[in-house]
Amino acid sequence: MKLFILGILFVFAKFNLQFIDTGVLYYATNIIGYGLIYTGLRSMSNEMNGIQRVLPFALFMILHSLGFAVLNGTGHSIKTIPLSTGTSTILALSLVALAVAGMIMIVHIIQQFILVIRTTNEDSLSYSNITSLEKFPAMVIVLMIITGILFFTFPAVAPIAMILLIVTEGLFVLKISSHAQYAL
Repeated sequence: MKLFILGILFVFAKFNLQFIDTGVLYYATNIIGYGLIYTGLRSMSNEMNGIQRVLPFALFMILHSLGFAVLNGTGHSIKTIPLSTGTSTILALSLVALAVAGMIMIVHIIQQFILVIRTTNEDSLSYSNITSLEKFPAMVIVLMIITGILFFTFPAVAPIAMILLIVTEGLFVLKISSHAQYAL
């Protein structure tokens, strides 16, 4: 469980207030984070039925982060692709879509983990506690969408939304950590 929570912290770790970060440190923390998430989930898979269905998502995100790290390390990041031709524009937009899908995937992994906790330990958790925990992923997704819109429309305001997103992610990690420890 501790590796899973530590992995979430690494994935949520942001060292600047950019919505789409193309730095090596960003992807290094993602690779480490998803590796810890995968290892943590794998170690819990014997104790909790249903964890196996979450493992492929974590493995995919390790490969996703590794792919983006290689692209960015070779100078082919979203920010450096020229938008002068239709092909390069489609490539850039495809990479943006993959990056955003990657941001949302951590929330999906956590949501699936919450569902596994819920079905495994229904008698040990009160319904209101798990329901309040399930609201956080939706709130993180909404904040990601708002931050993304602000990033492209009002860049001066986007850092404020990014700070709110990071604070929400931090609160979420604290809450899931306390609930998950209680459930196990």
